[in-house]
Amino acid sequence: MTPDPSPTILHHGTTLHRALAIEAHGPDPTFREPGTGQLPPAEAFSTVIGDGRPCKTGTPEMVARKKDALFPNEGGPAILEVSVPASIMEIFYSDFFSAGLARSGEIRFEAESGLNELRAEWHNLTKRVIKL
Repeated sequence: MTPDPSPTILHHGTTLHRALAIEAHGPDPTFREPGTGQLPPAEAFSTVIGDGRPCKTGTPEMVARKKDALFPNEGGPAILEVSVPASIMEIFYSDFFSAGLARSGEIRFEAESGLNELRAEWHNLTKRVIKL
């Protein structure tokens, strides 16, 4: 019997309050940044592979510190780490646009690229919050 492929460790840079909320309830595609008014909701969940590589917006640590600067009452900068099964990553990589974005370092789950599957499995995934 072939063992299951290893999961992918992903990092999401944010504030501590948001990291704890996502850890408990999963990514919320309807989330809106406070004070953004009529701007559209997130509609996706952006991460990077947790090996230290950056994406076009920087490292998760940089993003977390920027979020903290914008929202200083949200507990400080933090990283949400999540272990995503290979089956969900396969769905992600099978989407042409998502796979292309991944080459720049960003793993951005959208409805057509594994977000629904990620949310459905969220409570079964290994996660931790790293306060910076």
